[in-house]
Amino acid sequence: MFQAMFKKILQILPHQQVMVVGGAVRDRLLGKDTVDFDLVLEKNPAQWGGILGEKLNGTSFPLDLERGITRVTFPGHFHIDLAQRQGTSWEEDLARRDFTINAMAIPLADWSKPRWKESLLDRSGGVKDLTRRQVRQVRKNIFKEDPLRLLRAFRLAAELDFEIEKSTFGLIAAHKSRLKKAAPERIREEILKLCATPKSHYYFGLMDQSGLIEVFYPEAKKLKTLAPQYYGKGGVLRHSLEGIKYFEDIVRNPGNWFPKNAAKIKEYLYENVGKFPRLAHLKWALLLHDVGKAKTAKVIGGRLRFFNHEHLGARMIENFSNRYRWSNDEAKTFVRLAQHHMRPGNLATHPQVTDKAIHRFFRDLGEDAIAMLLVSLADHLTYLSPKEIKKKNSPHERVTVKMVNRYYNHREKILPSKIINGHDVMQTFKLTPSPLIGEILQSVTEAQAEGIVGTKEEAIDFIRKQLEKAG
Repeated sequence: MFQAMFKKILQILPHQQVMVVGGAVRDRLLGKDTVDFDLVLEKNPAQWGGILGEKLNGTSFPLDLERGITRVTFPGHFHIDLAQRQGTSWEEDLARRDFTINAMAIPLADWSKPRWKESLLDRSGGVKDLTRRQVRQVRKNIFKEDPLRLLRAFRLAAELDFEIEKSTFGLIAAHKSRLKKAAPERIREEILKLCATPKSHYYFGLMDQSGLIEVFYPEAKKLKTLAPQYYGKGGVLRHSLEGIKYFEDIVRNPGNWFPKNAAKIKEYLYENVGKFPRLAHLKWALLLHDVGKAKTAKVIGGRLRFFNHEHLGARMIENFSNRYRWSNDEAKTFVRLAQHHMRPGNLATHPQVTDKAIHRFFRDLGEDAIAMLLVSLADHLTYLSPKEIKKKNSPHERVTVKMVNRYYNHREKILPSKIINGHDVMQTFKLTPSPLIGEILQSVTEAQAEGIVGTKEEAIDFIRKQLEKAG
């Protein structure tokens, strides 16, 4: 498909050289498929983007006005980005890029040839760095030019499972404060892209070592020195990063905990929320979930306690929306997951979790209920020994498995359909509109979840007895 498309592009652009640059070249050298191509033209990318879109049944639009990048999308989730060459030569253009593994190019005319590698332009050692599996800066001032590259280094390394080269890591540590100058929207995108990778906990750990994590998450500074007697060196921050690690274990192997519903769990986690899989948002939630501990830490009876940290943390996270430019839905999810992350563990302290309790949990958490169970499970696993984790039989784990199975296998039982409405209640019992009507309807729903009522007639009888009892 791409060969035919590129041939047509060359026919439309006969009088100038076109280069494939960046990620597409890198991925091809790594043997990976790509559907996103960056093309650099000698002149007029916006004009030619419009012509390509018109002639090739695509749609063109400006992607980045500041940098003069035009995107052309085509059917089948395929797109190309067109930019103008920077400088007077291709070597000069590539020398202005961020990392060596992104600073390589191949003439579009040679892309489909069997000996395409012979045309590879690589002046900064990108091929060597691919072999060494490392992310290395092209020049020492790349972070001054674009501070977002500080985060992008970790995200790129995470996507490729690479390390960050030693001198580049040192530059990141030296220039970390520059990240404050990056646009919040772009920071949000990079964090979510990082969270979408399978080993993001490791790269968050590297980020912590560089000090960068404290720049976009200033609360981390106090958290990493809080409660080392419980969490070891790195304190509460280390605990949060370990939570992400165990969450990634759950993502990789949901069948280890939920053999009956592993496929459904996986589908749920990989479902896109906005542009990113749900699992990416949940890892970010784990990073933030204990943010309230620093302000609630008190020694009570000789023990360090964090009473109500979940509620304070939820209020703090609510104020993070502007910092990270979250959508309203994102903010609601992060707040809800922080506020309720202790709840599954509290349920696990009871000898038996009733159907009413399960119903109330799913009622209160709504579409975030399964997310909350998985986040709380990952949080819980950080407190277990390797031997205990291997058993997968702690009360918290048993309750989580029970609730997940109830949701997927007996959803109508825990979230029953409405069998009576407010109008029915008011008409039958001669009541006027008031908060009492909502309370009555909720008690009926809970009675349905417990199996006490199942029909409208039984609901009316149940309500009558409740009203008589209340006097």
